[in-house]
Amino acid sequence: MIFQDLIGQIISPPILFFVIGVLAALLRSDLKIPEAVGIALSVFILASIGLRAGVAVNKVGISDVVLPVLLAVFKGILIAVIVYSILKWITRIDAANAASIAGHYGAVSSATLAVSVVYLDNIGVHYESFVPALYPFMDTAALITAVILSRIGTAANKTQMTPVAGLVRETLVSKAPLLLLGCFIIGFVNGEAGTKTIMPAFYLMFPGVLAIFMLDVGLVAGNRLSDLRKVDKRVFIVGLMLPPIQGIAAIILAKAIGLSPGGATIFAALAAGASYISAPAVMRTAVPTANPALSLALALGLVFPFNVTIGIPLYYQIAQMIDVLF
Repeated sequence: MIFQDLIGQIISPPILFFVIGVLAALLRSDLKIPEAVGIALSVFILASIGLRAGVAVNKVGISDVVLPVLLAVFKGILIAVIVYSILKWITRIDAANAASIAGHYGAVSSATLAVSVVYLDNIGVHYESFVPALYPFMDTAALITAVILSRIGTAANKTQMTPVAGLVRETLVSKAPLLLLGCFIIGFVNGEAGTKTIMPAFYLMFPGVLAIFMLDVGLVAGNRLSDLRKVDKRVFIVGLMLPPIQGIAAIILAKAIGLSPGGATIFAALAAGASYISAPAVMRTAVPTANPALSLALALGLVFPFNVTIGIPLYYQIAQMIDVLF
């Protein structure tokens, strides 16, 4: 069953589009996705996920999502602290780069989130539609924690520290969290009745738009693969081991608050992904001494391919097993 799910995910259209993008980059093809088109694709995907989550919360009530929101914040903080501590302890990497990697690993990958949603939709698995809306809460908590760890690790002068309020604003106004949270509010305020004229377009177009988006991500990832050769072997090994550990821990926590196996799978995708959108923007400003190529190489060249091919089907199988056992 697990093997069949893995094969099915690997040969699914979004993943094959991703592979085409990687191969095009490695073969130095002239295949390009204009930057403006890539941005438009990501805007559509984030808007669709946010709207669907907002409509779902409108149905169940806001009180049902308070605990998941708190869990997302806790998980974001926990991932950043653990990743930072492990990197410092095992790899002896400097505080700035350890914090930057921790921020990328703790923040959320919008592409991984989108693939997890499509994966569950394709196999007909129920999930709580509000879970994707936990994105900005986990994202913000992880990035702020990573910046604080960087400042502690480098013993920065307090007068030079970016205020926490400034970090929160910088994180929330970046494209992915702002779009997701904004569209979540639109969906929540209007509900199913108020969004019935626009939701069909988002539902019908989502798989096709995601496929082209994955082609774009593949082109970007393929151009980053060469950076992995410069990564310390210990950092590489730790970087590969962390996503499944984060994902499994997230599944256990999700089960503890009553999420379904599908909901736990999406929560695992949130926790196991590594951001390449919000995290680079925040870390470049807040931790300028870190090497951005290192974090992006791990996020795009290592974590993302693992999660969308092996990770997501694996998380779902583990979520099912835990649901049966407990």
